[in-house]
Amino acid sequence: MFTSLSKNTSVFTSIFKRFKHEYAPRFREVEKAQKGRVSVRTGGSIKGNSLEFGKIGLRLKSRGLRMSANQLLAADKVLRRELRPTKSKLFTRFVCDLAVCIKGNQTRMGKGKGPFDHWATRVPTGKVLFEIDGGIHDKVAREALRKAADKLPGLYEIITPESKIRVSMTDLIDKPEKINYVEKLNAQPSKKWRNIQDFKTNPMYKLYSGR
Repeated sequence: MFTSLSKNTSVFTSIFKRFKHEYAPRFREVEKAQKGRVSVRTGGSIKGNSLEFGKIGLRLKSRGLRMSANQLLAADKVLRRELRPTKSKLFTRFVCDLAVCIKGNQTRMGKGKGPFDHWATRVPTGKVLFEIDGGIHDKVAREALRKAADKLPGLYEIITPESKIRVSMTDLIDKPEKINYVEKLNAQPSKKWRNIQDFKTNPMYKLYSGR
């Protein structure tokens, strides 16, 4: 199982490397991708625009852009250094899965795409990047997030669970109420949902199941 390990590498070191966040996808080949553009959410999607795990977070306020893993890692190091005495939890809300390939200077056009250079991710407007949770003072958390924002391109804002959801660079909306789809289907059941409920309650359905 551990035949590929070197003599100077312990089993615990390898396990730690397996489960830690390295700002790069694991167990996959490097797939070259086009440069692309950062998506503009014209359909009204608010996924990832509010806090999910922590009590305070850092959200992109300006236009969407592409960030490299090294830029995000620099902000991550600042946050961990500031949060280490408080023993708080840090959550990251992004995945650096975009392979950036670069050709050298003074290279003629053609002959394929350049070699792999670094990992990056596309961050749209209103995307939450970092969240902090735990017994940390509000001023300490805000100062840590402010220092992390200085390491990243773009403009940022510090948000709390009471903050409104950002849908563009200028517009904010209130959080929509959560919809209980089970109660909604029970009030006006569809044909498929009625059959599912009848199968659970009526024993006659089980006699003919699997035939």
